[in-house]
Amino acid sequence: MTGWLYKIWLRMAFGIKIAGGYRLAGLPLIRAGGRNSRIEIGENFTAISRIKDNPIGVPHRVIIRTVSDNAEVVIGRDVGMSGCVVSATKSIHMGDRVLLGSGALVFDSDLHPLEPGVRRGRGKCAPIVIEDDVFIGARAIVLKGVTIGKGAVVGAGAVVTKNVPAGAHVAGNPAKVISL
Repeated sequence: MTGWLYKIWLRMAFGIKIAGGYRLAGLPLIRAGGRNSRIEIGENFTAISRIKDNPIGVPHRVIIRTVSDNAEVVIGRDVGMSGCVVSATKSIHMGDRVLLGSGALVFDSDLHPLEPGVRRGRGKCAPIVIEDDVFIGARAIVLKGVTIGKGAVVGAGAVVTKNVPAGAHVAGNPAKVISL
């Protein structure tokens, strides 16, 4: 399926809005699940879903999804992603010029409760905000309730569990500020 045909299909089948000027290297998996959930993607969006189009490869195609009623993913202009997952139970908002490295994961929920008796249910969730000009390195994980400030850099493999100040560089598990 060509890019323009895919865009039309996404709009008709799922009500997903993708602005013009996008570039798809392979087809991403974009799905709005649940009633009244929405996905909006700004202009000049790039999704790299093929191994040959990223020098370190991609673990799978780009996945952008909502998984519950009234959930939303809103992505700004000039955003680029490689083989990453953005999954919203509640809300994920990304600003302009955000880059997500190969295999990055962004989840606004625990996906499953920690208690064994109810583990097949939904876990706790809280909105994620990723401000303008943020770079999230390869294999990094951004967890629920986090705001990543403008111009921040999240190092490869970092696990972000707390807010990241604007302009900060964070790394590690859990991610800690290594420079401001």
